[in-house]
Amino acid sequence: MTEDIGKMISSNPSDIYIERLVKNLRQSIGGRADRISRAGRDILVEIEQKDTEEVLSELRENPELSIDVLRNLKIIWDKDKSFLISELRVADYGSSILLKIGYLREKEFQDIIDILRGLNRGATNFYPLKTGDERAYDLELPGMMLYGCEGFNIGLYLEDNSISSAFIDRAQGKVLDREFFRDLDIENLVSYMGRFDYNAGIFGELAFCRAIEELLQLEVPRRAEYLRILISELFRVTNHLDFLSRISEILGNDIAANLIMIEKEDLLGMIESVTGARVIPCFCRIGGVGHRVDSDILKRIKRSLPGYSRNLKKIENLLMRNFALLERLKDLGIINSDLAHRSGISGPNLRASGSRNDLRKELGLSTYRDIHFTVPYARGGSCLDRISVRISEIYQSLRIIRQVIEKIPVGPVVKNINLSRLNFGLIPFTSSVECPHGLFKVFGEVEGNSLRTFTVLGPSEPALSIVCNLLEGNQVDDIEIIMASLDVSGGETIDYI
Repeated sequence: MTEDIGKMISSNPSDIYIERLVKNLRQSIGGRADRISRAGRDILVEIEQKDTEEVLSELRENPELSIDVLRNLKIIWDKDKSFLISELRVADYGSSILLKIGYLREKEFQDIIDILRGLNRGATNFYPLKTGDERAYDLELPGMMLYGCEGFNIGLYLEDNSISSAFIDRAQGKVLDREFFRDLDIENLVSYMGRFDYNAGIFGELAFCRAIEELLQLEVPRRAEYLRILISELFRVTNHLDFLSRISEILGNDIAANLIMIEKEDLLGMIESVTGARVIPCFCRIGGVGHRVDSDILKRIKRSLPGYSRNLKKIENLLMRNFALLERLKDLGIINSDLAHRSGISGPNLRASGSRNDLRKELGLSTYRDIHFTVPYARGGSCLDRISVRISEIYQSLRIIRQVIEKIPVGPVVKNINLSRLNFGLIPFTSSVECPHGLFKVFGEVEGNSLRTFTVLGPSEPALSIVCNLLEGNQVDDIEIIMASLDVSGGETIDYI
């Protein structure tokens, strides 16, 4: 179970595809890479900083990979050594090549950023320091003034009241807790995962548990899979309701905002009845979920669904039949399909720009293959489209919840294993889930019974990479609504140093 466990594969077509890519990479760049290995649905390539440009050029020219997008950039620490994780999207929506680049000084980090600009002009926005020029900003907005933007400030250069250029200042978004996972057993880490998305904490737990389950080749009981989907969709609804309440408050629609908060409060009560908590659920376990859920609770949730749908329709009418709102938002903050593809955004922000990509629809992913639902999308890529897509997703989530309750089988909710006796070799892992903001991915390396490295590669970072493009040419008064429409999660954007 130890050193060869990461090499075990099934006959799944995606597994065969990834193994073929690993062989391809070993042939093309094997001499310049310290390590090339599979990590879940992704591939980890470890290189030295001096080889970055040459390896990246080789990857871009490889026709089988079709690498053209930088999705994420994170600093990780392995004891006293620092590394840069660069997530490069392959043609397949769910797969990436993770470049683990060794670096020591800030100057080397900036050199790597300059190289990566060829993949994504917004690469500069991943840099955790001030990215403007040496002039003082005409206006600087503290992130605390904008919901979800606590980890950075926005600096603006203005012409009259129009934004001529914008920059992200990430110097403040640092937390001195880079190794919170150090010396903790794997099973004790689950409760930490909710901190990365405080509006939908279940998705961090789910991604981490699935990553370890894949390493163990552990099959989760069917009832536990259904309960995971139930809680995930309840959190998806509450996250989107929170999104709509912020939009309503910004637009001055207090009636809609109050109705939304009433529905959200009721749904949080439902979540509490299942998990015992309202925000950070700590419900998932490696091998299943934390406890059984009574059938009476499930029946009560099902009885409430028609009422939620009716109330959502009232909220939708208040927002989407408001002519003044439609006129203001329909041409604001447009992310066209080309920019959406090049920036690596995912989730509702991507689907609002004409794509129907949704990780839940991929063949063989969990129990979603037994659930019937459609993937809402729009074509305009505006703030209005991003609002419309999220409203439609709430209806689909309610539809999923009803089917889960009707189809949930009886049986155990966890497969008990003695995690304290695990003894892994040094093995990388990744796992991705479709969270309310987009593609939420965890990456780490496990050795023995604890983690050597760990980080979150979430959907908010790619969204931030296009903020500067979106703001340029707009009015200062539009900043709040444009930022709110992206639904950035502050927990993902904080840098742990």
